Amino acid sequence: MHLINWIYAVLWLLVVPMAVGMALTWYTDKGKSICYVVVCGYAGLFAVAEVLIVPGIFLGASLTLVVWIYRIVALVAAAVGLVLYFRNLRRAAAGALRRKAPVRISGRILMFIAVFLVIVQMAVAVIMVHHDADDSFYVATASTSVYTDSIFEYSPYTGTPYKRLPNRYVLSPFPVYEALLTRLVGVDVPYFVYTVFPVFMILLSYLVYWLWADLLFGGDRKQCALFLIFVSAVQVFSNYSVYTAGTFLLLRIWQGKAVLAGVLLPAVAYMCAKVMWKEKDKGGWPVLFCMQLAACLVSSMGIILSMIMVGIYAFVCGVCTWDQKVVGKALFCCAPNLIFAVIYLVIS
Repeated sequence: MHLINWIYAVLWLLVVPMAVGMALTWYTDKGKSICYVVVCGYAGLFAVAEVLIVPGIFLGASLTLVVWIYRIVALVAAAVGLVLYFRNLRRAAAGALRRKAPVRISGRILMFIAVFLVIVQMAVAVIMVHHDADDSFYVATASTSVYTDSIFEYSPYTGTPYKRLPNRYVLSPFPVYEALLTRLVGVDVPYFVYTVFPVFMILLSYLVYWLWADLLFGGDRKQCALFLIFVSAVQVFSNYSVYTAGTFLLLRIWQGKAVLAGVLLPAVAYMCAKVMWKEKDKGGWPVLFCMQLAACLVSSMGIILSMIMVGIYAFVCGVCTWDQKVVGKALFCCAPNLIFAVIYLVIS
């Protein structure tokens, strides 16, 4: 993989999501951290991919067409986000040059350890590639989409045209999204899936955990660092079963169900806690709506599990505070899940 491909990877998997997150959170969550902006940007891009790919499957669109529409939408949204946040970026840069309050050495050491552990996990994911039996469908589907310039038209097992679309995957076409990103980065599918993609997904997962730490400990950096160290230890030593969140995160994060378990469900839970508990008056509902669409993209289980999670939060909030507006907004956020669940029942 050449340097230019890594530049494309950083552009499409870090810079563009951050800029899109700036646009998505501009009117509801101004002044939020970069971690929050990146997570929101990924939710928005996943949602765009779901809206583009699923209709493309039923309309027989080519992968090239979907890639170009996605590229245009993502770049326009990123440009809008950068323009809207230009003044904020200048203020942030100016503030970074000013003298800040001193940080204790113990806090710096703990933060260094937390960041070091995350980097080690990202490096191991690149150096020690794990192959999974499910890749015979997931990775093969992405490769088939790239080399036939189609979306779910050919079986990855035999190469023959589908006589009937696979019901479990047609509404959650995450392998097609990986094929789309492969086109944008400009590398082969196996290299992207096994080497490039895990780096950014592991980073995204720990950004979500950092948001949880910030929410739980009120911004105390020392406590947040300890939380990340604890989570890292749990993840690294969780390979006692193939069903743990740590196994999904560190060994098979390129699969949609792993992204659901390692990234999106914790992110959905965080957004529910944020908009229904901590910061009811500060927005965040558009992001939760995008996260529901994102959960539909990555896995058919995400269609139901993310909706159940939002429903439980809404039920508890409704019982404890009798806030009907919150319950109504939560139900609206679950609308994509309900629609895809009905479509799934119809095509099954």
